[in-house]
Parts: sequence; C-alpha cells; structure tokens
Amino acid sequence: MTKKGNVRILGIDPGSRLCGYAFITSKSPYTISRHCIKLDDVGVIKANLNLPFGERIGLLHSTLFGLVKELAPDIVIMEDAFFGANARSALKLGMARGALMAAVARTGLSVIEVSPTHVKKTIAGTGAADKEMISISLNSLIGFQRGNLPHDASDALAIALCGVLLHQTPTIAAKKTNATSNTPLTHLLSEQQESVDKNPARGNV
Repeated sequence: MTKKGNVRILGIDPGSRLCGYAFITSKSPYTISRHCIKLDDVGVIKANLNLPFGERIGLLHSTLFGLVKELAPDIVIMEDAFFGANARSALKLGMARGALMAAVARTGLSVIEVSPTHVKKTIAGTGAADKEMISISLNSLIGFQRGNLPHDASDALAIALCGVLLHQTPTIAAKKTNATSNTPLTHLLSEQQESVDKNPARGNV
C-alpha cells in the first residue's frame, strides 16, 4: 500500500519498436530531488519486428495493459508525437501511441500528454537537449545511471519526472515546497536491466 501523500507515476516513451517505461514514487509535490523521488522500475517493451505491424502493436498494447495493472500507478504520463518525423514514421508512431493509450484507458486511467520540448526543457533546461544530455541531467537530479538500458528507458524516466511538476492528487497538500536534498536515493535499481529480463513478456513482444 502506498504511503499517504506519495504519488505513483508511470512515464511512457511511446514507440512502435521500443516503448520505454519508468515507474517512480513522488514523495513531495513539485519537487525533483534525490530525497523526494524513488525509482521503482525502469525498462523497455521490445517489439518483435518479425511480426506484421498490426500484430506488433497489438502485443505492445496487451503488454502495457498488463504492466499498468501490475504497477497500479496514480498518474500515467506519455510523450506527445514528434512532428519532425517523416509521414510514414509519424503514421506508425501515431498508431502505436493510440494502442498504448487505449491500453491505459482499459485500466480506468487517463493519460497526461507532454511535448518532447517540454520534457527536454524541464529536465535539461533546453528544448534542444539530446538524449545524452537527458541522461546526464537525470544523473545529476536523482542519481540515475542508465548503464546498458536503451535511451528509451531514460526518456521515459524524464517523462515521469515531468508528471511530478504537472499534477498532484487531492491527498497532497496544495502548497508548493522548495525542499531539496543531497541525500543519496533511498532506492536505486542496482541492476536496472534485471527489471526487464525478469519478465519475458516485456523483453520481446
């Protein structure tokens, strides 16, 4: 059972090949710091590229549905479509996002959408940040080390952190806090890749 005042946030970096996800517990509203963020799970859902596209996104849908049911987040936040992609890629990404959003909706939750630029500005301070800059910023903010995980996983974590600043539940006091801490994370995944490998369904769908 979640401690009163804590908010569980699932961040999703959508894709038709790889879908990054990160599950965090926020201990204080509007605060991103080592002391206030607990990283519970992070990884990717890998699509089986040998399958027809329709079957592939269908399995992405069912896998994410199972993940959301298992983790039981209070908030689900997903990155909006990137409009710089070519038309064919944008169409496939749009279909994948629709399948993933429908998976969340089946659990009774709605999806908060954030733009890629907003995520980059929030985490790295600039809308022009690349994926490596995001990873470095995550390490500085909460001590996260990407290791061998794909950038999709660290992107999902950045998206989840945006949820801390965008939304709070009624159980959390409305007053903003400026509390910061240099205390090491109370929980860091010592073997982050293990969270993916333990569940074959997440490893390759």
